[in-house]
Amino acid sequence: MTATTVHNQDIKRGTPVHTNRSSRMDRNRGRAIMVSAMLIMLMLTVAITFTILSLNPRQEEEVGGDHTAVFGIPLATSEFNILKGYSNTQLQWNATLRQWRAHRAVSIQADAGTHVLATYDGTIASVLTTVYGQQVTIEHGNGLRTVLKSLENVRVEQGDRVSKGEQIGTVGTTSRLDFTTTPHVRVEVYRNNNRIDPASLIDFGDK
Repeated sequence: MTATTVHNQDIKRGTPVHTNRSSRMDRNRGRAIMVSAMLIMLMLTVAITFTILSLNPRQEEEVGGDHTAVFGIPLATSEFNILKGYSNTQLQWNATLRQWRAHRAVSIQADAGTHVLATYDGTIASVLTTVYGQQVTIEHGNGLRTVLKSLENVRVEQGDRVSKGEQIGTVGTTSRLDFTTTPHVRVEVYRNNNRIDPASLIDFGDK
């Protein structure tokens, strides 16, 4: 049987030789278009997600996630002095108790009546009177907490929402453990219930 005969038989039988090849090419082209569309959708999703995260950064990144000084100084004045800085292991003399002790806080001297401010946004967790005088605890979220002590004229209550820079009370002499006659505010900062140096979040300058 000659090639001409086979070709003629294929034509007579209607065998779609070129049609099958064209159909396969169409299917491959369709798959390629579908894959390209999926990739474009994925890239758009990633871009939108990145934009949303950039516009709404997580709070833990804003609130000292890398120990940057994002908290404000808790006083409405620049006229203050650091009476005692933070010391976790190094002992400092406590004249009231007449003993050497670690001072895991920062004590700041300022004029009596100076406004004491919230260091950052948060919720008032407690308002107490202890041997450290009138004290206010602010929960900032993400394991961060500020405690301000030796206050007077406290003007917030437990459960109140406060903003950074909002008045909490005034500088006083209510502490009975340290600097009992010196107007000051004692600042303590906690991360996940562990006390840390307030200077890791608050820029006290060269005081």
